Amino acid sequence: MSTDDLTLDLLAHHPFPHLAAAIRARADFIIPEWEIAVRSTLPTADELTLQQLRNSLPSILEEMAEALASGKPHATRELIKGSRSHGATRFHENYNIRELIVEYRLVRRIVIEHVSEALDGGMDARSNVALNMAIDTALQVGVIAFTEHLQQRIRASTDTQSKYLSFLSHDLRNHLNHAMLHLQLLAARLAKAPEYAKSVEDIESIKRAILQTTSGMDQLLQAEQLRQECAEVNVQRVDLKHLLSEIANQSQHEAQSKGLKLDVDVPEGAQTNSDEALLTLVLQNLLGNAVKYSSSGTIRIMARNGMEGKSTGWVLSISDEGPGIAPENLSNLFDAFKRGETHGQPGVGLGLTIAAQAARLLGGELAVESKLNVGSTFRLVLPSYAPAPV
Repeated sequence: MSTDDLTLDLLAHHPFPHLAAAIRARADFIIPEWEIAVRSTLPTADELTLQQLRNSLPSILEEMAEALASGKPHATRELIKGSRSHGATRFHENYNIRELIVEYRLVRRIVIEHVSEALDGGMDARSNVALNMAIDTALQVGVIAFTEHLQQRIRASTDTQSKYLSFLSHDLRNHLNHAMLHLQLLAARLAKAPEYAKSVEDIESIKRAILQTTSGMDQLLQAEQLRQECAEVNVQRVDLKHLLSEIANQSQHEAQSKGLKLDVDVPEGAQTNSDEALLTLVLQNLLGNAVKYSSSGTIRIMARNGMEGKSTGWVLSISDEGPGIAPENLSNLFDAFKRGETHGQPGVGLGLTIAAQAARLLGGELAVESKLNVGSTFRLVLPSYAPAPV
């Protein structure tokens, strides 16, 4: 009979009564010294937290001593059980994970110092391993319990967000669409009377605001679906030259209105196995950003088979001659709702997040290079071995 963790067999099957005796003999010194160390190292710990410390530490030390003394699995299991309780308690006391680890580091140092002193420094290698194993068990199990509670809280928060997004996608969006229809009818009626020309302009402004709102809602829903990996990946043969040309055509009018040139450079016969819809989603977001933030120059849309010195599949890139991205903004560029210098452009900060999440579902990687006042290049690196098309 063993514990669930085979790495604990030394602790579970071999008694170390001298270590247990040393811990019990020094417990009355370990507890106040640990409390002083916690007060000094974690000054934000309140009196209630310290009281919990006084209450929980004696039982942890006794469970540690029992596990070392018995040489039977049940004692080690009790240590694991007690440590889980301690980790859960610290979570409900609003500790953070760093504070919990600091607390355990303090007890490790203090226990080892006192046990070594009680044994006059006479600990052989096997005893040293057993003592550290008992402390490690308390630390690791406590941290696991803490993180499990943290994950439960995150899941609950995510569920709440999903329900809110579901509300956006149905009730609120339907109401906005209904309002949009009425505004269109009203504008059509007023357009027949010249004296209401200013009112028609105001209605058009309201319509644009509603369209921006619903577009942002669509991005929220799209990002959530990709984050949960709910989107189905439909792998098929994709003609890259046709796809990139089509995406360029979709942005051609807006680019021309800003004096931008779109240059598509894709080899003849360029094909890959991928999901065309997800590929389109990535490239539309990247090209849309390039057009939005550029005011002059050429935007280059390219496809190359692999990267020099690396084992990759096709590399699709979009380069602009826009304002560039500051170095301090590159590290969180693909995070949701993170926007650096926007140069007066509207948005909610989800386009690149959606592109990165879609790229991950494709098994690819999204990377960026940028220099201020020179421009940016976004690269979608596709895997070298794509699944066979369905």
